[in-house]
Amino acid sequence: MPRDDAAVDALLRDHTDAVAATARRLRAVVLDAHPQLAERVRTGWHSVNYRDPDAGFVCALFPGADRVQLVFEHGARLPDPRGLLTGTGRQVRMLVHAAPEDVDPGVVTGFLDLAVDLGAARRR
Repeated sequence: MPRDDAAVDALLRDHTDAVAATARRLRAVVLDAHPQLAERVRTGWHSVNYRDPDAGFVCALFPGADRVQLVFEHGARLPDPRGLLTGTGRQVRMLVHAAPEDVDPGVVTGFLDLAVDLGAARRR
């Protein structure tokens, strides 16, 4: 899928170096794990959204003042025996990272794999 690096750079322009680097690290892990995901910067949401051809909308990166949230659309339905996902709503859950070195590719990929599988199953 084509990537719009300029749009991502514009979204991250006013963030701290740590937040921008963390968002870029998460973006790389997400796209390396699932290159089929279509990426779209949503300036109104201030996010980078990811959509799978079979699963639909899967997740989004939300850079904030001091951290980046990787929000899973149906995260409340994902198994999380280690309690790594945060959030208390009925639908979404997120992984929160404050620095690029906090990003564990295995953890991100594991939840992303589950989210894509769940989304595809829901749409069948």
